[in-house]
Amino acid sequence: MPKNGDLQKKSVSKTIARGVASAAKTAKKSAKAVLMTGRTMSPPVEIEPRVIDSPALRALRKERRRLTEELKCQELLAQDRPTTGNHMADDASEVEAQAKSLALRRHLEGMIKEIDRAIARAEKGTYGVCERCRRPIPEERLKVMPSAAFCIECAKLQTRPMKVVTVA
Repeated sequence: MPKNGDLQKKSVSKTIARGVASAAKTAKKSAKAVLMTGRTMSPPVEIEPRVIDSPALRALRKERRRLTEELKCQELLAQDRPTTGNHMADDASEVEAQAKSLALRRHLEGMIKEIDRAIARAEKGTYGVCERCRRPIPEERLKVMPSAAFCIECAKLQTRPMKVVTVA
C-alpha cells in the first residue's frame, strides 16, 4: 500500500512533467514559425527623427552658457571678498554683501535648472506646449521667458494664492 507522501511526490512529478511538455510544444511552434518566416525578431519600427538643432534649442543653449558664465563670475567675486574686518560696521556690510551674493547665486542656479528642463522639452519635441493645458505657448512669452513651461493663463493659476474659506 503506497504511503500518502509517495502519492504527493508522484502528483508533483506529473505536474512538472506536464509543464515541461507544454513548454516544449510552445518552443517547437516558435521554432517552426522562425523557420517559415526566416525572422527571429519582429519587424523594425520606423521612428520619426527629432529636430536636434532648432532655433529655440540654440537660443536655450546660448542662454544656459550666459547664465553659467554669470554664475562663475559671482563665485569669483565671492572668493575675492575678505571675510573679516576691523570694525563691526564693516563686518555687517560684508555679511550683507555675502547674503546678496548667495541669493543671486541660488537664483542663477534655479534659472539654469529651468533652462535645462526647457532644453529637455525641446529635445523631446514638447517645447512651446503648455504642460497643464497642452495648448501652444505664445512666441512672445517664450521670447521673454525661454524656459516657460506654462501659458500665461496656466501660470496665473499656478501663482494665485489659495483662498481660505472659513465656516462660521
